[in-house]
Amino acid sequence: YYNWENQICCSNNTPNFHLITNHLDGLLFKSKRDRKIIIVDPKAQSFGDNTTRKEIKSDKYIQVIVYRHSTRRKT
Repeated sequence: YYNWENQICCSNNTPNFHLITNHLDGLLFKSKRDRKIIIVDPKAQSFGDNTTRKEIKSDKYIQVIVYRHSTRRKT
């Protein structure tokens, strides 16, 4: 979770993603499978290679954003 207003981050790594935080870029995710960076800055022109962003309307939350990062599995 990242609060853009006060720039507070609450997070943990997962089996699929490593969390990266820095002052200039804010919150980033790095895929452990293909090592690509996922950019979650709402003002970014691109969200990263093979990554799409979708906003979901909700009465329960102020904002819900889903990022989909596709990786290819070697056969």
